[in-house]
Amino acid sequence: MQTQIWRNNRNTAILLCMYPVIILAMVWAFIFVMDYFGLTCEFFSDVVMDSATGNTVGSACRESASLRSESYGSSWPVVWFCFLKVLPYTLGIVAVWFLIAYLFNESLIRHVTHAKPLERKDNLRVYNIVENLCIAGGIEMPQINIIEDSGLNAFASGIDVKSFTVTLTTGIIEKLDDDELSAVVAHELTHIKNRDTRLMVVCIVYVGLISLVQSIFMEVVKAMFRSQPRRSRNNKNESGLIAIILIVALVGFVISSVAYFFSYINRLAISRKREYVADAGAAELCGDPLPLARALRKVVEEPGLSSVNRNDVAQLYIIHPDEEDNNGVLHGLVKKVNTIFSTHPETSDRIQILEQF
Repeated sequence: MQTQIWRNNRNTAILLCMYPVIILAMVWAFIFVMDYFGLTCEFFSDVVMDSATGNTVGSACRESASLRSESYGSSWPVVWFCFLKVLPYTLGIVAVWFLIAYLFNESLIRHVTHAKPLERKDNLRVYNIVENLCIAGGIEMPQINIIEDSGLNAFASGIDVKSFTVTLTTGIIEKLDDDELSAVVAHELTHIKNRDTRLMVVCIVYVGLISLVQSIFMEVVKAMFRSQPRRSRNNKNESGLIAIILIVALVGFVISSVAYFFSYINRLAISRKREYVADAGAAELCGDPLPLARALRKVVEEPGLSSVNRNDVAQLYIIHPDEEDNNGVLHGLVKKVNTIFSTHPETSDRIQILEQF
């Protein structure tokens, strides 16, 4: 078990390092394409100066543009110079976004799920199950939240001891017996113990940032297309400016879309790896893997939480409602491809492993 956790943490660390690489690659690719079409001088002409030569980046752009008069191409010194100049601003924006999203993520989860805190006096059975498992596993006692939903689901969230939370639907509390509910809670407590909840917040923040950039470029493209018919055909300067902005926005949208795809796949890979370890941790904490297997069979039939239309929150659930192939219509290669785009492993695979634990 410990060996598997170590391997999982090592692989997760490698995947997590991919996020800053993806963001910086997106910025570099954007500058590269802009320079390829000779547009870097439009944005950097009089802004920065090369301390070694005393030439502005604009003069370097114009010089490289004259060399590319008959064909397109990129000047590597200009690309790298511009990239290094915008690097501090990129890191600063990422840091500010990360700090804000990281600190307010828990409030967002409570808001979109309409979760309410549960005290000992509200439900002694649930509170005692959580407390006993925490004592047995040496885990900090988390907050307990309840969602009024007849479906069966649960998730863990939080970034530190003060915010760690186990959230349960009323349906899962009412429809599972004590052993099954304990197994589900143990699964979520294992996520907290392994700090998976903090890790997933980091993943969500990075993917959210790239998604925001993608949305901004998309809105600029829409705005340019809407404003084009209103422009005077005789105003060549204005039309040229609009054309440049449109090209920049289209290039930015394409590059950010590619970056979003890779960052999203990266996030899904991290999420799937953590689920198997949490299942194993729950089986170890409860001393029996079969109650969790029985619970998963019940949950997959009625996962609930359909009112929460945010995939970044849904990936926290013990079973993602929209990813299950309940009718078994997917087979072979199609099923493997489908799994790549899923936040959770197939529930049938999780049950099979638990029954062989």
